[in-house]
Amino acid sequence: MSRNSTLILLGILTIFVPFSGLPIAFRTLFTVIFGACVAGIGLTLRAREARSMQPPVETQTPPPPPSSVSPI
Repeated sequence: MSRNSTLILLGILTIFVPFSGLPIAFRTLFTVIFGACVAGIGLTLRAREARSMQPPVETQTPPPPPSSVSPI
């Protein structure tokens, strides 16, 4: 399951938790867990999008050291 579809599923579950008929403690727990998961997935998607917008960075290799020392 992709992150986008997981995010949608967690959002739907968060909407239905208050109407589930569970005790208040469980509803609160599930709401906090689902909310934390939604926030975490949202942050990873945002970070991935920000990284994809940046141009690739080329690494520069330092020049090789001289093989021998020349006499002066």
